[in-house]
Amino acid sequence: MIRFLPHTRPTLAFVGLVGLAPLFPATVRGEGQPSAHRVAELVETATRAMRSARETGDPTWYGHARASVDRALELDSADFDALRTKAWVLLGQHEFREARALAEEALAREPNDWPSWANLTDALVELGEYDRAVDAADRLASLRPGVPAYTRVAGLQALLGDRAAAIATLEVAVTAAEHAEPETLAWTLVHLGHEHLALGDFPAAGAAYERALTAFPGYHLALVGLARARAAQGRTAEAIELASRAADRVPAPAIYGLLGDLQAAAGNAAEAERQFELVRVMERLAAAQGTSYGREVALFLADHDRDLADALQLARDDAARRGDVYGDDVLAWALYKNGRPAEAKRASTRALRLGTEDAVFHYHAGMIAQVLGHPRAAARYLGRALALDPAFDLRQAPMARAALEAIRRTPDARLALALEGNSR
Repeated sequence: MIRFLPHTRPTLAFVGLVGLAPLFPATVRGEGQPSAHRVAELVETATRAMRSARETGDPTWYGHARASVDRALELDSADFDALRTKAWVLLGQHEFREARALAEEALAREPNDWPSWANLTDALVELGEYDRAVDAADRLASLRPGVPAYTRVAGLQALLGDRAAAIATLEVAVTAAEHAEPETLAWTLVHLGHEHLALGDFPAAGAAYERALTAFPGYHLALVGLARARAAQGRTAEAIELASRAADRVPAPAIYGLLGDLQAAAGNAAEAERQFELVRVMERLAAAQGTSYGREVALFLADHDRDLADALQLARDDAARRGDVYGDDVLAWALYKNGRPAEAKRASTRALRLGTEDAVFHYHAGMIAQVLGHPRAAARYLGRALALDPAFDLRQAPMARAALEAIRRTPDARLALALEGNSR
């Protein structure tokens, strides 16, 4: 259990220290030593590239950052700033095990280096090492209260099933971020919007996303979030416009998938198909460069019953590189769609192991339970999914509702559900 910020608001005494971890300036050491000065310049170049990657959503910036930091380490393999910056770059490139190793190496040298604790927290979350992640975030918060700590704490609170606490923590983070860069404030507001959206509070989510767009106009993450909120509110035309703007800024499979679903909902079948094809185009382009969108494309394919063998392979590959609950959930769904419900059940159980209140997790678990012949469990999971967020997905939420109604119409299921209710 997280030992800080569980239900209380922490002091903002350190607001002046708040920054976006690990956006820190390179330390220029050894004045008069050209190699040291050059290393510092390269680290600063990598830092700027990482900032650009998040601001623009363009993953090619990670390659620029990697080239700069690798060159810095070639010049001085012992440079501390280059070491911890490389851990950050590796996180952006989804090389989580390597990032964890470098963060641990940095902390062995400097145990109180808060950016390295931030890097370690992120790597551990992605690898599914949640107990260690909680400890790392706890240490980060004790060393540097502020936006980097608060947002990581909120993420862990949500994973551990307490979204109300996550929202309270993010509200503190937003207050602190008002003193930071505009993109930092927008990024924090986007995550606040995500938490409201996960609980089906569409007006609150929309307000957070709109505020993010005010702070940082055209921010792609806020455009996508607001598109999802507007779609959930039935404002499809507005959602299409927002998602289209996001796709123009950041071509990404998840955005094209959302835009395709929105076009299908609006009755534009040909345009929807065009967007869906762009999802595969993006994955093929990524594969040609030796990378992959992994779970993002796997989930799209499984959701849309397309290339299901590919979906399963992508999900397996992603799960092998990581160990987090989101990877387990995508793997469960891909296994289910490939007619392997027993394996899907095992993966779904792993996905739910933290008690994460995610409507998609519960929906997938419900559909798997249904095909395995467990109507009570299926009804419980599907009901929970729709209670958390009745519009959790433009395409899947109606399917969840239909499946739940079908279960309730089955005589044996009605009897089982009645017996279960009487036993409580």
